Amino acid sequence: MRKSLRLTALASIAVLMVAACGAGASPTPAPTAAPGTQGPATELPAPTYDPASLLGKVIADGKIRISTDPNYAPYSFFDTATNKYTGFDTATAEETVKRLSAKLGKEIALEWQTPTWDLITAGSWGGRWDMSIGSMSVTKGREKVVDFADPYYFDYGSIAVGTDSTITSVKELDGKNICVGASTTYEQWLQGTLEIPDPNMAPPPAGANITSLPTDNECLQAQAAGRKFDAIVANENSLANGVKEGIPIKILDIEPPFLVQVAFALDKSGPPTAEMLAVLNEIVADMHADGTLSKFSDEHLGKDVTKAP
Repeated sequence: MRKSLRLTALASIAVLMVAACGAGASPTPAPTAAPGTQGPATELPAPTYDPASLLGKVIADGKIRISTDPNYAPYSFFDTATNKYTGFDTATAEETVKRLSAKLGKEIALEWQTPTWDLITAGSWGGRWDMSIGSMSVTKGREKVVDFADPYYFDYGSIAVGTDSTITSVKELDGKNICVGASTTYEQWLQGTLEIPDPNMAPPPAGANITSLPTDNECLQAQAAGRKFDAIVANENSLANGVKEGIPIKILDIEPPFLVQVAFALDKSGPPTAEMLAVLNEIVADMHADGTLSKFSDEHLGKDVTKAP
């Protein structure tokens, strides 16, 4: 039986600033009364945003640059048959930008960027991209360098071994060779440095020989190419996708080593993020409420991971 973790999504959504009509502006005709009402209709002033903020910059540029991984199926990958990115994170990012455009009343173009995961999680992006929608788990360490929006899904780590392996427990991985994605929560768990709000996080195997590759999927691809690891620690859905693709692995039938919240991330060292976070939190809440995130999850992952376990 899988463990449950009561994860409470951040509930507060900041109120966007609205600007009053400036003094000295040219007079405009008084609004006419709506049919069946008394008196003139009320016109609300359009919201304004700090031009120096991240949101103000995106509005001025007319585009937002979002980091993605072209080799992280089923979350994001570049489909050579269509020459397009696809996956759960990809669909979420595209829908987010569509809704952002609607809220701002201006078309915002989406521009993909493909930095390595270690650069994304390190923060200090230097303005090279504006946001990560790439399955970044919330950790105390990452919160020091990036600002997180409210969670859009929840996830847990898992462990796979070769199909011919006799290993059935975490304890049997003590001193074994384990592959993991670099700078991931799975690597941090193996190293004993993972800090997340999960009181049920299991202790990692002792004395493991860790091989870090750029992404979880590269561990799977190396295994498929004949490289032997005693185990791979990764996202459960990525491992399940590997099994589906015929990679010679099996997922251990154990309780999840840990559970995480996953959220959009913005660089703390960049332009102020408060206004952008307020809009993103509204969008995430709307996509949860209307079932859009659940639909994307079912379509790309084969199950709904968008509700806190």
